[in-house]
Amino acid sequence: MPPSQLAIKTNALKRLIKEKSLYSQEVEDQSKYVQQLKASNSDEYELKKQIEVLEESKRMVPQVDSKIEAMKKSLKDFLESYNGDEDVATAKSLLV
Repeated sequence: MPPSQLAIKTNALKRLIKEKSLYSQEVEDQSKYVQQLKASNSDEYELKKQIEVLEESKRMVPQVDSKIEAMKKSLKDFLESYNGDEDVATAKSLLV
């Protein structure tokens, strides 16, 4: 049996929240790594590339934030008109 719309929307929101967490952690880790490279006077090319990686990760966090907000709105709208018999507690807890 294929997953329901509720399950799809709930799992998509969970995935986006996890993705944001991973990007935030990556920014933190990459920042520390760049600082280590600067402190050790590492190769200029390597430092430049790692800074590019850091900047890309920083750009992803707001993008994922906007996707999360859009998915929350979609899920909220879906729940307002939902009248099925599935448990909606998980979905509602993600909207808080």
